[in-house]
Amino acid sequence: MNGIRQQLGDDLAARLTAKKYRIVPSLGKPDRLAKPLIQLEQSAIAPNVGAKALHEVTVKVHVVTHLDGITPAADDAIDELCLEVLAALDGIGYVRVIGATKGVWEDAHLEYEIETTIIAS
Repeated sequence: MNGIRQQLGDDLAARLTAKKYRIVPSLGKPDRLAKPLIQLEQSAIAPNVGAKALHEVTVKVHVVTHLDGITPAADDAIDELCLEVLAALDGIGYVRVIGATKGVWEDAHLEYEIETTIIAS
C-alpha cells in the first residue's frame, strides 16, 4: 500500500462524514457503489525544483457518485460531493489542489477528477 495515498485517505476520512463515502486508497473497480466513492490514484512523481531530497507527487482524487447514469440528479449530486471533498482537501496542509474536471467513471457514474500535488521525501 502506498503511504502517501493511505495517509491522504486517512486525512480525508477524518474530515468527511465517514458513513457518507467509501474511501479507497488504490485503483480497482469496486463491486457495487452503495455510497459515493473516493478513489486515490498516484499518477506522477517529479523532482522538487527547490529541494533535492524532495519530490512532487501528483495524486488524482476521483470523486464518484453512487447514482447510476448521467441524470440531472446525478449531476447535482456530483457537484455537491466535489465541493465537499475540495473543502476537506483545503484543510489538509500538505495538499495543493490544481483543479477538478468532471467526467464519466466506468461508463456508468459521474465523477470529478481532482488533481493534487503533494511534496514528499
